[in-house]
Amino acid sequence: MKRNKFIIALTVISLLASTGCKKYLDLAPKNQRTVTTAQDVKSLLANYLRSITTFGVAPKPGTTTTSINAMCPVYANLMFESYSDNIDFDVALTQTYLKSNNIHQTQEKVYADWLLWNDYNSPTKIWTEYYQLIGFFNALIDQMLEEVKDGTPALRDQLLGEMYATRAYYFFKLLQYFGQYKNAALGIPVYLHSGKEVLSVDMSRKSHADVYKTILEDLNNAMQMAERTQPLTGYNVLFNSRYLHHLTAQVYWYKAESPAKETGDYDQVKTHAAIAAENTESVIPVTGANMILAQSGKLTDYPAVCMENNIQGGVSAIYGSCYQYLAAFSPENIPLKADFCALFKPGDIRNAIYFNANPAVAGGKVGPEGQVLNWAWPSDGSTIGSVKRGNLSLLRPEEAWLMLAEAQFRSNQPGDAIITLNKFKSFRNAGTADGLSGDALLQEIIDERRKEFFGDSDKRWLDLKRYGGKTITRNLRFFQKEYTLKAEPNDYHYALPIPLVEIQQNRNIVPNEGWITIEY
Repeated sequence: MKRNKFIIALTVISLLASTGCKKYLDLAPKNQRTVTTAQDVKSLLANYLRSITTFGVAPKPGTTTTSINAMCPVYANLMFESYSDNIDFDVALTQTYLKSNNIHQTQEKVYADWLLWNDYNSPTKIWTEYYQLIGFFNALIDQMLEEVKDGTPALRDQLLGEMYATRAYYFFKLLQYFGQYKNAALGIPVYLHSGKEVLSVDMSRKSHADVYKTILEDLNNAMQMAERTQPLTGYNVLFNSRYLHHLTAQVYWYKAESPAKETGDYDQVKTHAAIAAENTESVIPVTGANMILAQSGKLTDYPAVCMENNIQGGVSAIYGSCYQYLAAFSPENIPLKADFCALFKPGDIRNAIYFNANPAVAGGKVGPEGQVLNWAWPSDGSTIGSVKRGNLSLLRPEEAWLMLAEAQFRSNQPGDAIITLNKFKSFRNAGTADGLSGDALLQEIIDERRKEFFGDSDKRWLDLKRYGGKTITRNLRFFQKEYTLKAEPNDYHYALPIPLVEIQQNRNIVPNEGWITIEY
């Protein structure tokens, strides 16, 4: 008798809800429905796809309340910027964050958790939400491969290709966030199926090499489908040849400095990044105004996945109030670190959108570096009182250019790296890299990444993790007590804490050591 595996999987999953990361196979009750045709799969998948491309749609399959885009969560943006080195938090804390007129976040404990790397809620949300989504894709992929036999070849490619690519994306982000970058054995748990195998599954952490193997197999499957089938306009998101090559370049770029690195990784980066960057010179914005439009998805030809979360003023607690132009609301005029500000040359188009050249207009004080953050960034910045949601443009072509430049440098092609980097710099009127070589050339590429991706969710934190070489120190005062933070290269700070519930319920999990909750 033919069995409906999708329903059976859900039944088994419900029994595993309290057994650690097995609940990443969880699906919302609304999805307990018969899935027998490709159109059924298309309908279920559509709800998720709408959530990452349309404002105000819930990200979790089957939910009905509005929530944060799973690929663009505010809490992750706030945590990763708080754990990075662009904002002068020592000055910002007393100058603006803890002022009584802070209308966006007035709880001292919240700032203490962010700035002292004591935020355990955000990693738990990431772990839970991403693994739940992986479980959703596992179930649908199994169903498509084993039970659903109808649908045109093109539709099957469009559905399976999207699911393979998206599952690869979430596994990749989990590895980046929770994997110990210099420990080959401590990757993340990986499980790819649903149904009868669930009860005996081993949820221990896989090696980096094993996790990359899974990610790249999914991406290769998706790319093979994209070679023969065009994406479905208005439906597919990551199932797009340019985006698949871009994501594959990201994976090899990150892998190339990891314990799983292999000869040829940077050659793969060059191949895939070049395809992702192909024919983008004419559509990459070359003015600050168009950078803002691109960030908010208002440049129709800009080749990136532009997303918006649905929390008004969502990132204002760290980046500054979207109402500070009224000179009445804090946090305002966020001071930036001197070494960050020093990277920008006169004429760089990012100056006007990142920095407030006349902070006195907003009634604030200038930090010791003399440079403060523009009240409208990061947001669409196109109107007074911008809502500052913390939009995200995923798989931006600018990143492809910078990955390509680094891969050329690492492959002993400094001349090609300078040509590629200069092309990128021309987009931003940021001078040239002429005459640079060796470590200085690599540092110039890293610096361009730091400038370009300021406020772009996790990118600077991941660069600090990947490149190493920098120690972050902070001296902060919370609740009448002094705290000193020191995050050294490659230390435990760069592998987020495995959630406590996972450690308690999954006897096979190995925690990321070093994390100790601060009790104020």
